[in-house]
Amino acid sequence: MWPEASKFAAKENSIWQFEAEEGILLPESYKKLIFMQNGGLLRKNHLKTQEPTSYGLDFLEVYRLLGLEELITKIPFQDQNPLAGKKIYFSKDENRFLGFDYITTAPQIIYADFETLQVLTVAENFDAFLASLYHAPFSGEQLTNYSHDKLELMLLSRSAHEQAVILEELEDDADKEWYFRQLKKLIEAGNEDITYRLFENQILYFKRKLPKETVNAFFSLFKNQTQALANLKKEWQDNY
Repeated sequence: MWPEASKFAAKENSIWQFEAEEGILLPESYKKLIFMQNGGLLRKNHLKTQEPTSYGLDFLEVYRLLGLEELITKIPFQDQNPLAGKKIYFSKDENRFLGFDYITTAPQIIYADFETLQVLTVAENFDAFLASLYHAPFSGEQLTNYSHDKLELMLLSRSAHEQAVILEELEDDADKEWYFRQLKKLIEAGNEDITYRLFENQILYFKRKLPKETVNAFFSLFKNQTQALANLKKEWQDNY
């Protein structure tokens, strides 16, 4: 289910409180999942559809299951395109959402694309939704147009060398905190030499865009780049 394990699980009293405040019951299968892990990236990342979507002719992509505290009960721009009945969304990709549709007591699963104004019922219930999910690899083209969730799923399924190639292509990503989190995963997996080259490029070419505290802490993660690291650290400190 989860390509990345988390120690965090939803608490039963928090679920009861959420249900009471929203006046709904969350599906038992959703609650079972968040009791194990309170949301995260999904190993199975595609769902077949009966109609074309902005993802493809007969499928949509699913990257993350939102945990209890992340569930979306109101979408700011939904007022311009209101949908009947109570909706609680458990997955989001830009303006595209998957959610529980409480137009009936036992919610169906809907896909709502507020950019194209497309709304589809994609599963009779959450159990059927989970059973219909399947894994398919993502194309390596147009990486800079992918969301961070999609990129993280790609990185988790690739070798260290392939991850480095992807991260090199993404080296000018504007969210440097996200980028450095990916570098940290790479070095923690024992790929110091590969990570060092990517880190060095960030210092040499993007230093004015880098978060100072994050970079300062990152130097301590390297153990084998003694002289090169000392020179790079001086470059960083002299020119930041």
